[in-house]
Amino acid sequence: MTEGPSLEELGERLARLDAPIRIWREQRDRSFDAAFGPKKGKLSNLMARLPQAANAAAALGTGPRDEVFAVFDEICDVYTRSDPPRCALIRGIVHGREAHRLLEAYLAYASRTLKQGGRPEWLERGVAAASIDDQGRDYRDWLMSLGDLYLSARAARLDPSPVLKRIAHLSNPERNPAAPTPTRDALATFEDSAYFMTSILPQLR
Repeated sequence: MTEGPSLEELGERLARLDAPIRIWREQRDRSFDAAFGPKKGKLSNLMARLPQAANAAAALGTGPRDEVFAVFDEICDVYTRSDPPRCALIRGIVHGREAHRLLEAYLAYASRTLKQGGRPEWLERGVAAASIDDQGRDYRDWLMSLGDLYLSARAARLDPSPVLKRIAHLSNPERNPAAPTPTRDALATFEDSAYFMTSILPQLR
């Protein structure tokens, strides 16, 4: 048994955030759509309207994000201290709640915090978040977020390799239908991937 909050307690805290997250996201979507206007016309015209629409959505603020991130801090800490079966339970709890939509944003937050001089635990939290996210809706975005975290770790003079391999062991061994490889393999072999060789390694030289 790991120390810290129980999975039941963490699940209940995420459940209480379902409605606030849903309301906030719906408000942002409505604000974006109103500012963007009709989704027809030339691509150049549509792209030109994107910044204005994005600013309109952002004007609504961060909503319950800080509360969600605080829970994610604890969830990721518990995750890194758990065994693979318990980690599978944690992934199921998070993916059953609205908060899972903010995992990508949390990973980016961990990366920024680490780059700005945050404690080494932010590397573990970021990789744990990537593991829990399980390559999300688009594995390419997931890879890029993981790459940003890797570069932030190196900028903080940390070696991400041991953390990637340790948390890989805790990750889903089954392939996400939207991804080419299981998250366990993707984390374990990240430094050998084509993406790493072409997009990350050149930035380390």
